[in-house]
Amino acid sequence: MDTSSTDWQVTNTEHGMLVAMGEFLRQHGLLERLHQVPIPQKAHEFTPQAKLIEFLIGIVSGIEYLQDLNGGPQPLVADAEVATAWGLKKFAHFTTVGRTLDCCDATTVTGLEAAITAFSRPFIEAAVHEEVRRGRRVVLDVDLTGRPVSPTSTTYPEAAFGWMNDQVRLGYQLARVCLSPQMGERLWLAGFHHPGDTGSAACVPELVQAAEAQLGLRPQRRPELVDQRVAAQRAEITRTRRLLKERQAQVQQAEAKQTELIGKCYHAEQLVKGLVSKEKQRRLRTQLAGWRKRLLRLTAQLTQAQKLAAQYQARLTEQTAALTALQQWRRRLATDNLTNPTPPEIEVRMDAGFASGANLAWLLEMGYWPNTKSPNTRTTNALRARLPRSTTWVRVGKNAEMTLIGEHHLHGCPYPLTLALERFQVKGRFKYASLVRYGPPPALPEWFDQYNARQTIEAGNKELKGPFHVQHLMTRAPAGLKIQVILTGLAANCVRWCQPWLKACAAAPAPSVTRLLDSPNALVRVAANSAALVQRTEHGTSLVFGPRSALPGAGFTLHGVPAIQLPLGYYRPFKNAFHSTKPALNAHSLR
Repeated sequence: MDTSSTDWQVTNTEHGMLVAMGEFLRQHGLLERLHQVPIPQKAHEFTPQAKLIEFLIGIVSGIEYLQDLNGGPQPLVADAEVATAWGLKKFAHFTTVGRTLDCCDATTVTGLEAAITAFSRPFIEAAVHEEVRRGRRVVLDVDLTGRPVSPTSTTYPEAAFGWMNDQVRLGYQLARVCLSPQMGERLWLAGFHHPGDTGSAACVPELVQAAEAQLGLRPQRRPELVDQRVAAQRAEITRTRRLLKERQAQVQQAEAKQTELIGKCYHAEQLVKGLVSKEKQRRLRTQLAGWRKRLLRLTAQLTQAQKLAAQYQARLTEQTAALTALQQWRRRLATDNLTNPTPPEIEVRMDAGFASGANLAWLLEMGYWPNTKSPNTRTTNALRARLPRSTTWVRVGKNAEMTLIGEHHLHGCPYPLTLALERFQVKGRFKYASLVRYGPPPALPEWFDQYNARQTIEAGNKELKGPFHVQHLMTRAPAGLKIQVILTGLAANCVRWCQPWLKACAAAPAPSVTRLLDSPNALVRVAANSAALVQRTEHGTSLVFGPRSALPGAGFTLHGVPAIQLPLGYYRPFKNAFHSTKPALNAHSLR
């Protein structure tokens, strides 16, 4: 049913909440920014940017495969009202969307990231500000999840076999970092697409640096820690120079002895020719043979000494270069602090796979507070072996206990870390692990709860694989794969960011509607695919869901940020519009 006039227009949509989300993103300027993203493809009936936006709409609507744009139960391309809400004239066929993704390049990815960063910054800053205002650390969670493909496929670029879903599979690894406020929902900050054989430890620097770029802030660097490494490196250089000097002296001594022996051998050879006495010739030849054997041994010793001297010289060169790099690193950290007058404390939570010694040292020097587990079971076994029989275990969970170990050096990390042992009873036996953090620890129950709160990112990965189907690769182009990762994170964030606005737009929502608005999963799976009536006037847009939808009769006024509330008298007549061909609203009811 379509009814229109010069003042108002009422139309149907099969994707009611997508209309609202499109209005939200339009009001916040994202759609305008996306139209500026550079894509090396000519525009014919559709601009490539319009098809990029269509791809985003599909992700927000929960499509499982790209062809669902046309072939899904409620095809998105047939819904003109959604296209209008997202600033498009109409939708393109999914095949042309796929061709656009194939045409995207690194410039497209960079432009898309810049557009999303500019749009996201106010929301991220608000979340960070609330954490800092309450005196809490800003918490970042990092994780790695697999994206398997068919084991016989040969067309996915840079796909490799790796550990995914508890088995070796062909595919990719998706590294992600999110902001995890204590009082709010997680916010995805960045994601990176890697071959399937990429390990967790290799992803820490890129994730943390990307998070800093998205947050627009960084912690207080710790150049004083680097001073310890500089001092240790100088001590190593001093030792190497001493050893090199000793080897060089050995070389000089061996060369002098070699020269002396060569001279003796030469003179003996000349002398033996002029001797008439057989006995004297015999004795001189015996002496000459001994000198020659000694010369062979001395030559071997000289070769070994020269080899060792060369090794120490190479080591000295490497150590000197490493010292220079450390000094430059320290200067960079100190410079960062000069331009960072009010740094927050930022904690990085990660599982044991990320916690290599090198990563822990890097995080500490960068000013972060790592909260993780020991990556090596030998550390846990060694700590258990040292526990006295009188050890006190503190109950920290239903089936978990902890005991504090104190400061300990992990392999590869030059700085002391605080460790605690935890144990769980499984089938009458205990399983152990080592929790690791920096600085004075909180109470053990609080430490346990803080670390295990990183399940928020694990739940987020499940969400990305659930309503947003990030594991189903919708393109095989390298840039297209990255764009899907970027837009999936954006979609998950946008659903959360628009929740308060949707609640403000709702007209006297029933408890069932409020519960649905509180669930990002339901907003995508249910509300974004529910029928509704849309009325547009010069004063704004209104939305009422159909009586057979998941939100029967729920009304929203999508007018401004924050939205203007619906009048009480607006709800009932618009609900009846599903059963009447007469216009249910007028311009006055939207004021």
